[in-house]
Amino acid sequence: MTPIKFWRKPIDFFARREHFIDHLLPVWSALKGSRGVFYIPEYLQGYAAAKGLEDYSLLRPANGNAIQVAPDGYSPLLVAAYGDMVIAQKRVPQRPFLMMEHGVGLTFNGCAGYAGGTGVRNRVSMFLAPNEFIRKKTAKAIPGVAQVVIGTPKLDAWAPASDDPFQFSDGRGSKKPVVAISFHWNGEKVAPEAGNAFLHYKDVIADLAGHPDFDLLGHGHPKYRFVLEPFYRDLGIEAEWDFSKIMQRADLYVNDCSSTMYEFCVTGKPVVIMNAPWFRRDVKHGIRFWDYTDIGPQVNEPDELLQAILNSLELPGAYKTQRQMMVQDLYPFIGYSAHRAAGAIQGFLGGKHG
Repeated sequence: MTPIKFWRKPIDFFARREHFIDHLLPVWSALKGSRGVFYIPEYLQGYAAAKGLEDYSLLRPANGNAIQVAPDGYSPLLVAAYGDMVIAQKRVPQRPFLMMEHGVGLTFNGCAGYAGGTGVRNRVSMFLAPNEFIRKKTAKAIPGVAQVVIGTPKLDAWAPASDDPFQFSDGRGSKKPVVAISFHWNGEKVAPEAGNAFLHYKDVIADLAGHPDFDLLGHGHPKYRFVLEPFYRDLGIEAEWDFSKIMQRADLYVNDCSSTMYEFCVTGKPVVIMNAPWFRRDVKHGIRFWDYTDIGPQVNEPDELLQAILNSLELPGAYKTQRQMMVQDLYPFIGYSAHRAAGAIQGFLGGKHG
């Protein structure tokens, strides 16, 4: 099979974790006739079905490791994670790749897994960038590669229904507000800032869980669930792992280092940012470190966290302007990002067919 024939096939999708499905599914739905097969590991079957993905192919691990799977075939493949592309490329080195980043653009210098890195990224034929920040990072690292800024398709469902989604018309009634607390996975081997603040704030979470003025909801990065799930359970904290439900249920989101902190802001509701002593103030990676950290109060010590939560619940509009500006900058095309991505894919593959 010659390379040009690879492009004559409909595009396949591949996702090995829940949040990668969340990012790819809206594009899959928008693409319709141009799509091939959506590949997922067997362990994600229930999650995929719950999200409305009806047409998929299950990959069963050969070695017992549920996530160590990759699809066969030579069709162009769209992924939303560097690791998914690496394992797929090892399986079928000749396959063409398109890549859509799964985050807002948190990048850590010199790491191939993040925008601005190289490695297997050099194999990508087209990047679907969520914003201009990531497009510039990729253009600098891999000059000349095809790119389209598409926004973040998973947030299309949260497109504002009015001219001012930050109005704070509180619909809780007499119910207590819900505060969600969430931690990133421990990526400290990439950079100190790619780690999390869990150990720094761990001991005060029990006090938050028992506070009379709000209900606490636990969340966290899927790669850190093995730590957080038993921790929340032991403290009697309800855990919610589906972030779309966090966006629905929570009145305030507390986070250390995650794209979800920025995604939550499209709801118009407030966030509190947890810093850790190992987050270096003199190292600037962009966005979370330290370009867009004015979207909510930052706390540096555990004993500051409760008051920051109470203040934010009392005055949810305190950082309204900063959150609005961030959403405009980092989440362009909200409401039609998936259709923009589908159009970019169809146009690119159509050109390859030529």
